[in-house]
Amino acid sequence: MNRREFIIKTNSYAIFCTPVLCARSATLVAGALLPFDANTLASLRKTHAGKPFVIAFWSLYCEPCRDEMPEWNAVKRKHPSLPILLVSTDTPADRALIDAFFVKYPPGAVQKWVFADAFSERVRYSVDKSWRGEMPKSYFFDAAHRVEVKSGRVDRAWIEAWATRVSAKPQ
Repeated sequence: MNRREFIIKTNSYAIFCTPVLCARSATLVAGALLPFDANTLASLRKTHAGKPFVIAFWSLYCEPCRDEMPEWNAVKRKHPSLPILLVSTDTPADRALIDAFFVKYPPGAVQKWVFADAFSERVRYSVDKSWRGEMPKSYFFDAAHRVEVKSGRVDRAWIEAWATRVSAKPQ
């Protein structure tokens, strides 16, 4: 297995895939925790070409991140076609803790990802060269992939306004 190939593990089986194929398989594997590495954002931009999407970075040890989970759940229910990707900046070794976190603070029907590189700075730099690790950190991509970046907890009213705006007009 090379460094661009991963295995999605579930309770009963595993799927061997690349990050893009893992993302496309996420709907087939309930609860899949997908690998997010330094090349994933570029792949996601291709996968979501011409469509808006949201990436929100969080951590097990971030209290505002925990408080933000109900917001993602509510937005996903109101805008079910909007891809929302929650990316844990923890490691795949924290899978049990991440799963327990999602049980306690359910974010709804969103894609769940985890940093796949132990050198987190490399992954952060690939997303945003100015990102120093503050969380939560959210990236809102419109259909043309112009991005609005929010550091800290984003309130539901702002997310709703953004989602309505990008869903209402062609880009």
